Amino acid sequence: MKIHYTKICPKCGTIPQIRTDFIQILAPTPEKCRKCGYSGLFPEININEIEEFKKKISL
Repeated sequence: MKIHYTKICPKCGTIPQIRTDFIQILAPTPEKCRKCGYSGLFPEININEIEEFKKKISL
């Protein structure tokens, strides 16, 4: 069984829409959450653990 991972915003729990284009490859910039405005690194988590992660950050 293959395990699937996705990036998630560590501040609000939103799964960001990630766009990769030629400019991003040459000069990468921090990713930004469109919902809460968080800018920085987005951890990757198992897609089966998304709801648990959202519960933890809402505490």
